[in-house]
Amino acid sequence: AEALRMISGLKARKILQGVRGQEGIDEKMFAGIITRLSALLITAPEILEMDLNPLIGNKKSIVAVDARINIKKS
Repeated sequence: AEALRMISGLKARKILQGVRGQEGIDEKMFAGIITRLSALLITAPEILEMDLNPLIGNKKSIVAVDARINIKKS
């Protein structure tokens, strides 16, 4: 619920809903991704940074095209 509230408050939300003839994304699916990433970061505190860019999506899927994760050295 919190992730959905965050998404609904985004200034760029109209882009997520679809612009220029492109299909929007499934906001519940996007909220689920945010929630699972948050849980991952809580569970794995050795992750210092995570960059997922870009995310490409539609009503059926959301995919991270590239990812970079910086992990603390032990």
